Amino acid sequence: MAKLIQTEPFRSLYVCSKIAAVVSKIPFWALLYSIGADRPRPSWTLKKTLAVNALRELIETPMETGDFRLRDPAMEVAPRDCNGARFIWVDKVPSNLIVGEIKRFADACGTESVRVPAYGFGRWGAGAEIPLAHDGEKVLMHIHGGAFVMGTAHPEDVTSYVPRGFLEFGDSTFTRTISIEYRLSASDPHPANGPFPAALLDALAGYLYLTRTLGFKPQNVFISGDSAGGNIAQSVVRYLRDHPDLGVGAPGGLILFSPWADPTGTHYGAPNSVAFENSKSDFVRPQTAPDSMGQYGLRSLLGKISVQDARQNPYIAPGSLEMSPDAVRGMFSGFPPCYVVGGGSETLLDAIRTLQERMAADIPKDVFVYDEVADAIHDFVCLPLWEPERSNTFRSIIDWIQRL
Repeated sequence: MAKLIQTEPFRSLYVCSKIAAVVSKIPFWALLYSIGADRPRPSWTLKKTLAVNALRELIETPMETGDFRLRDPAMEVAPRDCNGARFIWVDKVPSNLIVGEIKRFADACGTESVRVPAYGFGRWGAGAEIPLAHDGEKVLMHIHGGAFVMGTAHPEDVTSYVPRGFLEFGDSTFTRTISIEYRLSASDPHPANGPFPAALLDALAGYLYLTRTLGFKPQNVFISGDSAGGNIAQSVVRYLRDHPDLGVGAPGGLILFSPWADPTGTHYGAPNSVAFENSKSDFVRPQTAPDSMGQYGLRSLLGKISVQDARQNPYIAPGSLEMSPDAVRGMFSGFPPCYVVGGGSETLLDAIRTLQERMAADIPKDVFVYDEVADAIHDFVCLPLWEPERSNTFRSIIDWIQRL
């Protein structure tokens, strides 16, 4: 049955039937909550409650159908299919800028930097030439989430509400943002593809495009990432921090939304963990489930890297509990200003708290913010219905950027 629904037309029929089943449940759920059934969080509106229920039932569908790759990163997208964004080609990273530990990992798995797509939101112009940076102009580069194995930077993806959100609430700070279409990872039962550090190299290519091709000053570039994209974002900044000799320069700030800080899962079962309690109110399943998206994402990301080695590596698992005190000390020294957002009801909250504690120990207090939004789910900033929390979060971040 599993292989059958991974082929057409059975895949489409299965997805349609699953969506129909969820839609048919909505009136029943609405009735239950209307007559007094306990909501996962008492503060939630009926709309939020129904949305989380639906997401929980649908989020693992790609694991069943095998349909992860929504966009081919080697293909150009026509302007009419870009939903108001601008398609942009980002050149690969020059080989002399891939050094140290990341070069060793890349060589070990046969990964090279490649040209990747990106999507520009806001004022990217309509002419053949993309406008260069104006004097003092700020820009935001976003890295989308999706457990390293699914999603897209294309405006059709729900994560596009992040780069759009910065324009919506920060039009006096940003006139354009960009989202990078990095290579997704894959592993058995699918052909292996894109293990670490492929996504890091693609995000680095995006940063170099902004600073070296368009001429943005590094301090005027802000990097954001949601979920797995938050993990990738911190790894790019870490690489820039670790190799100042490359002369690339550090970004002006790092913004992480619900970052997947510990894909290796060291927090599950830890004392005082909130993961299993929060899994009752979040749409993300605990990573302990062997068939979960989290487990597949981890396997796909690591490739030939062992889980034990990954747990010691801040590029992959900066929130791991199995790092030595010496490794944790100074882990974020030299990082730019950082703003971390976590949801109070999300399954990944334990690792997010560990990450922010480590950041707070190394980054000056006047430029570091941790915002744990009460009763918010994973990646709530990607859901326009999650109000007023989403709007308040973007306004707070824009205010923070303006005060830097």
